Amino acid sequence: MKKCFYIAAAITLLAALLYTLARLAVPTAMPQPMAITVQAQPPAPYPADFDEQLARQNSIKIGRYSESALPQGIPWTSGESFEEPGSAQAVKGGCLRLSNVGPFPANFLAFGSPSPQFFHYNLFDRIEVPLVRAHPVTGQLIPGLASAWAEHGGMLWFKLQAHARYSNGRPVRAADFALGTLLRLQTGDKLMSTYAAELHVYGDSVIAIRPHQASVLQHLRAAAILHPAEPGFYAEFGPDYQTRYKHRIAPTTGAYTVGKVQRGRLITLVRNDAWWAKELPGFRYTCNADSIEHHFLTDEAQAWEMFLHGKLDIMQTRNISAWQQYLENADAKIQQHRFTVNCPMPPYGIALNTVQLPDIHLRRGLLQAMDMQQAIRIIFRGEAEQLPQFATGYSYLHHKTPQYHYNPAAARAEFAAAGYTIPGQDGILQREDGTRLSVRLAYSPSQKISTLVTLLAQSAATCGVDIVAEPLPWQLCAEYVKNKHHQMLFWATVPAAPLPDYKRSFHSTAYGDDAPFCLNNAAMDAAIAALEKATTLQQAANACARVDSIIHEQAIWLPGWMENRVNIATWPHVHLPQNGYTTYDIAESHTYWLCD
Repeated sequence: MKKCFYIAAAITLLAALLYTLARLAVPTAMPQPMAITVQAQPPAPYPADFDEQLARQNSIKIGRYSESALPQGIPWTSGESFEEPGSAQAVKGGCLRLSNVGPFPANFLAFGSPSPQFFHYNLFDRIEVPLVRAHPVTGQLIPGLASAWAEHGGMLWFKLQAHARYSNGRPVRAADFALGTLLRLQTGDKLMSTYAAELHVYGDSVIAIRPHQASVLQHLRAAAILHPAEPGFYAEFGPDYQTRYKHRIAPTTGAYTVGKVQRGRLITLVRNDAWWAKELPGFRYTCNADSIEHHFLTDEAQAWEMFLHGKLDIMQTRNISAWQQYLENADAKIQQHRFTVNCPMPPYGIALNTVQLPDIHLRRGLLQAMDMQQAIRIIFRGEAEQLPQFATGYSYLHHKTPQYHYNPAAARAEFAAAGYTIPGQDGILQREDGTRLSVRLAYSPSQKISTLVTLLAQSAATCGVDIVAEPLPWQLCAEYVKNKHHQMLFWATVPAAPLPDYKRSFHSTAYGDDAPFCLNNAAMDAAIAALEKATTLQQAANACARVDSIIHEQAIWLPGWMENRVNIATWPHVHLPQNGYTTYDIAESHTYWLCD
């Protein structure tokens, strides 16, 4: 029996060794794939019953009109002149190789995925061109798919760029936004209908949307949820959409589309040299690499090994320990860059499920029993700080929310109020009926998160509570959240812009992966409604402050660390802009360029 065990262990070890060697056996020369050139194609027809489908759905009024029906006097604006992101010194060409330690995508659906897809951010969010954008430094409105915009007659207006095209060469037309809205509604996405009452398209070039209510930054908010759908690609859309389109690559309006795919290992994005926006201000100094290789690796240590061996071109990390460890004696050619970013931060932290943990005294005790500040100091060696509140990194938010700090005496007092008053032989508190104070903490394991959970459990034990670590694959974590099975969860979500999206996490109607708190609180719902109705930045700031204070009052979230310090190591052929536009992730903003 032991012999079989040792043989199996040896085989496993050998397989792991061969896998690592295969990773490191990639040629050191920088790959030089050519960009593709996609020729212009004629538009595809809409479904034969398109207008009937639009009329049948009742979630939002959608109308198609000729351009001659446009009202008179629309006060179009195209924004003021602005300093462009990127650098005029940038050159086109080359292949950027980087690591992606997230899970390989289970599908390439642009919307309606049955499970969270983390690569969606790289494939769509950071590639698609929205109708309008916020300048990365000044925040002013600048053109995107729309060349001009306006507010008139209670509606928001957008005029499309004349030459906007998808990555398959077909033109972007106004009715594509009506189709995109219709398809999303059919997959259960109600975001558009909860924001707007009407969507009208005029000819091929003008879009108008009537929000349920006027609000601050409303052109940006509309642009964040209005997405076009290329009718030729979605010609076979139906009830089996999630399976039929699972591995199809949706056309994008950005410079890149998916090229080579090696299941579980590699996704290559390739640049269209005929991209419609490549000469436009705001775009011309971006998207310079001919291709981008996303290598899906098992952990950050493997990524560092590949980078140090010249198999990756850029290494971006917020792990100070790893940064110091791997670069201490690294090749002198490696260039080190450190930035402090000023943009919305992911709300890393511990989410408490109010369904599984309904006693607020217990939740308050847990938040004061876990020493998050000490854990952050140890893990980040003093170079990271705790998030001040849930919504962080928005330029117009300056409020300070009260925090729960590690306090064993206060934690024990709250546990006593929850009925846990008797110390057990191991120091863990119990109720009179013998029930131990034991709470599960689920997380998707990595070296950093596993260390964090260990440190939090150690501090909690001194307060009389047993934190039971539950390491789970991210897919199972997502299922836990959907089914409300978790008690506590290490969690974060992609921050929303231009306003924090509290509704998807804290509203009484929130559900799915972004709603681990399972909160049903009238005061919270009212605060979220106030944010949606805000017509000035000050009103928005006041509403955000109220939401953050309720998060504290309800004791449902222990803030983690603030990822506002970015460390980037590059080989010499990777060049970064030096004009102050490094306020967000370099690789994701596509402002770098490659040349020897």
